[in-house]
Amino acid sequence: MSEQTSLEIKECVTDAEIQSIYNFNTNAFADMQDFEWNTEELKSQIAAGWTLLSVSVNKDIVAAIFIKIVDKTLYTKNTAIKMEYQGNGFSHLIKEFYEELASEKAIDRIINYCAQDNFRMISLNEGHDYVKTGNNTTANIIEWEKVI
Repeated sequence: MSEQTSLEIKECVTDAEIQSIYNFNTNAFADMQDFEWNTEELKSQIAAGWTLLSVSVNKDIVAAIFIKIVDKTLYTKNTAIKMEYQGNGFSHLIKEFYEELASEKAIDRIINYCAQDNFRMISLNEGHDYVKTGNNTTANIIEWEKVI
């Protein structure tokens, strides 16, 4: 991938869009750990207030993002980047997307959830000035916060 490659991030609302997120690379989602990876659970996350977004490069889905805004807090979680696209800075671009969205919506803080064994995401969070809150949702999920 060239440095000029940009990500397209769009909301998934139709059954076909949700199915395409599920189909793109099931192995990438094994580390979600806060829910089973299937289309019914994706729909359940949406019903629980999460917005599902696809992250694409040249129409190839490379990740999925979940966001939820409550009061002045942006809650976030995302899948790993599809293997063949890792190392291109896309995780950093997703973090920048969160921060730009927070700025647009006058958000005070961003909360990010990641698996405790996702060392790349842990390092990414630390590099983007997120701090652990200690309010983990499960034994496997770490909650991170960035005050804007």
